[in-house]
Amino acid sequence: MKEVKWRIERDDLKDATHLEVSVSYDLGGQSYFTGQTSPRGYYLSVKPVTIRDNTVSFNLFAGRRKFLFETERFNKKQLNFAVGLSKSYEDELITAVVAENKAA
Repeated sequence: MKEVKWRIERDDLKDATHLEVSVSYDLGGQSYFTGQTSPRGYYLSVKPVTIRDNTVSFNLFAGRRKFLFETERFNKKQLNFAVGLSKSYEDELITAVVAENKAA
């Protein structure tokens, strides 16, 4: 498993019912959309999702992502460390995503 994710129920979002928070390992490399190169390592991401009738839907390119630390390869011990490290940045990203998706 190269990702740990959890959902937070929110009632103050415009087009979503939950925030999905995840810590994942990314191989990095060139992005075809932005033209930028991202480093290989662990990332924290928060995105708004809608859960209805056991279906999860989301908008592409919605949410925020933060680079935690660089590493050469995936291992479970580093993933657990990244999850612990993500707790210090989680509130910052959640606040930014909620501000972008505030209900009118």
